Amino acid sequence: MNHLIELITPENVFYDLKANSKEDVISQLVSHGIKIGIINEENKDEIEISLLSREKSMSTGIGSGVAIPHCSVSLVQELKVVIGISESGIEFDAIDKLPVYIFILLIVPKNKFQEHIKTLALIAKTLNLKEEREKLIHSKSYEEIKKSFT
Repeated sequence: MNHLIELITPENVFYDLKANSKEDVISQLVSHGIKIGIINEENKDEIEISLLSREKSMSTGIGSGVAIPHCSVSLVQELKVVIGISESGIEFDAIDKLPVYIFILLIVPKNKFQEHIKTLALIAKTLNLKEEREKLIHSKSYEEIKKSFT
């Protein structure tokens, strides 16, 4: 995987995310994953607990309006990705104390640590550029995202 667009599908983007807390953001992103069929509903609680536990050790709000809530669980066999976009920004305890506009939820299989690290690096590298973040934040459809990143 070499480009962020490879993680994005027409279904896995949650546009206009609105939430009042970190827990609410995570719950909505996981629920979206269930709705589109990439997360099994019976795993919802365990995945949310794992994600929130990761947040307690250190916020995944990496700064510049980006958060990458993630966890590694044996409940999945392949990488699961849900992207949330909030035009107004949501408080997420980011390292720079600023609101977060782009949330990239990653659920990684326990045995795929290398893939996990590479995916985190790819996201951080791509979204390190302000213009790339802006394109994603203001996208209203998969077609707009695709146009922005290809």
